[in-house]
Amino acid sequence: MKAYKGFKKLEDGTLWCRGFQYEVGKTYKFEGKPILCKQGFHACHESHQCWVHYPNNGENVYYEVECSGTIVESNDGDGKFVCTEITLVKEIPAPENKFDYCSSFRNGCAKVRLDDKWNIINIDGKLLSEQWLDYGGYFQEGYARVWLNGI
Repeated sequence: MKAYKGFKKLEDGTLWCRGFQYEVGKTYKFEGKPILCKQGFHACHESHQCWVHYPNNGENVYYEVECSGTIVESNDGDGKFVCTEITLVKEIPAPENKFDYCSSFRNGCAKVRLDDKWNIINIDGKLLSEQWLDYGGYFQEGYARVWLNGI
């Protein structure tokens, strides 16, 4: 199954996730039982879902991966799953805007934070406000509550 995964990229170019080093083109197999957030190889169904776990802070990169073997889906609606086999296929572009935190997506939008300021992005990584805000709420029915200068 085609999926997406985020990694921390070190200065030497190596890719890491949960204490495990990866290389492009190699297939990795986990012999145990895959358990979400504990063991196995984690990935997401959509590329933007990776930003929740690996925000676009300049240290993380994103890859298209091929997942197979035993697959256990998250029932949180966050698009994450864990599998027993994974192959890194190719790097995919990061969003053009940096952020150090990304909430889960709701209605195609998520809150992002950078230097204690907030904005809202869509699944393409585009900022929905030209100005960074004091706070941004979750989107519901096309609207989100926001604060700027205490209002």
